[in-house]
Amino acid sequence: MNKEWDFEEFKKKFREKTSLDLDSYKQRQMERRIRQMITREGCTGFQDFFQWLDTDQEALNKFLTYLTINTSGFFRDEHVYENLKKNVLPELLQKFKDINIWSAGCSNGEEPYTVAIILEELNAHNRASILAGDFDQKALERAREGKYSWRQVEKVPTALLGKCFNKEGDWYYIKDRYKNMVTYRQQDLLKPLHGLQTMHLILCRNVFIYFKTEIQEEVINRFVNLMPLGGYLVIGCAEYISEAHRFGLERKYSAIYRKK
Repeated sequence: MNKEWDFEEFKKKFREKTSLDLDSYKQRQMERRIRQMITREGCTGFQDFFQWLDTDQEALNKFLTYLTINTSGFFRDEHVYENLKKNVLPELLQKFKDINIWSAGCSNGEEPYTVAIILEELNAHNRASILAGDFDQKALERAREGKYSWRQVEKVPTALLGKCFNKEGDWYYIKDRYKNMVTYRQQDLLKPLHGLQTMHLILCRNVFIYFKTEIQEEVINRFVNLMPLGGYLVIGCAEYISEAHRFGLERKYSAIYRKK
């Protein structure tokens, strides 16, 4: 009789199948979430759950979406975007002729599209390029479609809602001019990043909170190496970079750090 898999065996098999290394995540939190899904889907254990994922692409997509926790919204944490609009972006646009912006862990696209809206408000949409990446292909497909519920757009200022979206029934579709400002790419932040140019502004919000400390530091170092002096890194409001000076960063505003 075959021995039932434990969590370690599941992680090994899952990494072989998807190349996603679950060891990079906080283990108690990750195991608890996976066990919750195993119970909810009626599987008997890790081995049964893996066999389901291995033979059903829709199940695998559902699990990847569950893992990456694609919860976002336009203008989430308004004070962060207010600082981007009033301080960070004007400073970058004054210092550099053109700027590159990267939304890392972009989920369903609300973050890069919010930045695109702000750039247009600053009349700087022709001076910036926005790259948006996520591991979850389904999230990227939703981002490219640009279709959102009222809950996702409820924090968009009323004056911008009609200007930036087309409403069809209960859905809000981001207008094409904002879509055209964003390039989407599948990315795994747990692996070395190749083919990226200098990034003047990097947003990686509510992602670090799931990583082990050593993985957080590896990713931060990769980000900083891509940034010029005076570049900015934005993280989630529930996140904090301990001893930011070790990475050559200084905290300028809530959740916003500048490379010294």
